[in-house]
Amino acid sequence: MKAIAFAKYGKPAMLKKTEVPYPHGFDASKNVVIKVHASSVNPVDKILLSGDLKMVSPVAKFPHAISYDVAGVVEEADSNGVFSVGQPVFTRVWGDESDGKKTPSYRGTTAEFCVARITDVVPKPDSISFEEAASIPLAGMTAFQALKKSGLKEGDSIFISGGAGGVGTIAIQLAKHVFKAHLVVTTASKGEKMDMCKELGADVVIDYNAQNFVELYSNDDGKKFDVCFDTTDESLDMTKVVKPGGSVVTIAGTPTLDEIRRIGGTAWILKLVLKRKEKRKEYKAALANKASWTYLFLSPSAEDLTELANHLAKGTIKPVLDGVWDFHSEDEQAGWQGAFTRSFSGRAKGKCVVKME
Repeated sequence: MKAIAFAKYGKPAMLKKTEVPYPHGFDASKNVVIKVHASSVNPVDKILLSGDLKMVSPVAKFPHAISYDVAGVVEEADSNGVFSVGQPVFTRVWGDESDGKKTPSYRGTTAEFCVARITDVVPKPDSISFEEAASIPLAGMTAFQALKKSGLKEGDSIFISGGAGGVGTIAIQLAKHVFKAHLVVTTASKGEKMDMCKELGADVVIDYNAQNFVELYSNDDGKKFDVCFDTTDESLDMTKVVKPGGSVVTIAGTPTLDEIRRIGGTAWILKLVLKRKEKRKEYKAALANKASWTYLFLSPSAEDLTELANHLAKGTIKPVLDGVWDFHSEDEQAGWQGAFTRSFSGRAKGKCVVKME
C-alpha cells in the first residue's frame, strides 16, 4: 500500500510517498484494519520524525508511516465482532505491546490502511465529515485531559496560550461550552486568528505580538486565573498569573521524568536528561505562589474520545480545519506535502488534514 513515510530520522524533507506493507502480524482479536479516508498532522509528528522521541518510543522498523490521527471505515473487523466491516470510525493509533510484540512499525495513519486497537477506536459521528473527524483525536483528547487534570470547573477563569492552534481551538470550546468557565482568555496573532478564537468562545484574545499577558494580569490578584493551560512553552510565566490554589498544566517544552514514567518510558538514560517535577523551576515558582504545576502527556482513552464524539454530534464543539490536502496530488502545494509544511510551520489555524479518499 502507499503511505507517507520516512526511511530514517531527519528533517521534514525525509518524508516521501512510498510503498509499505499492508497491515499484518497483529492480534485480530484486539485490532481492526481501517481503510483510511483522512489523516491529520500534529506537532508530535515532527518530533517523531526528528528522532527526539526515540528514547521513549523508538521506531521499530523503517520505513515508518507518519501520523497518528485517522478517520475511515473498518476494512477488516476484529475477530470478536466489536466492530463491523464498513463501519465509519475514528481514533488515535497507539502501539500495542501487551503480547510482548510491537504493533507493526508501519502503523502510521497517512497511509491507505492502518491497524488500530479496538480499545481505542470510536464510531464516527454522522454529523461530521471524515476530514473533520480526523482532526479531533490527538488534539481533542489532549485538551480534554489537560482541562480535567487542571480541575477546571463551572464559574472558573482560565488562560489558554496559543488559542489558534490545534489543541488551543478545542481547549477554548471545551473550557467555555463543556466545563462552563465564566472567563476564557487566550493568545493569538491579530486578524483572522484572533477573530476565530472569539468565535469559538474566548472572551478575551490577547495579541501576543503587541501585549504581554504577564504585564496584563500579574499585578492584580483579582485578575489572576483559576487555571492556566500552556500549549506554547510559557508555563513559567503562567505561574505569575495563576491564583493561589489554582493550577498550571502544560503540554509544551521538556517533559518531566515522572510523566515519561507514567506513560511507560523506562530507558535509564532518561534519568540523565530529564528532571523530576519537584526539581523544575516552573514547579517551584508555582509552589511559591501556592499553586500547582503539572506536565501532561496524552494517554489512550476511548472514554474521552467517545465523550468528544458526543459533544461533536450535539454541536457543542466543532472541528477547526486550517485546510485539507490531497494525498494523491503531486502538486507540492495542493498535495500531502502542503499539509505537513503548513502544520510544521506553526502558523496553522486549527488542524491540517490529508484526504486519502
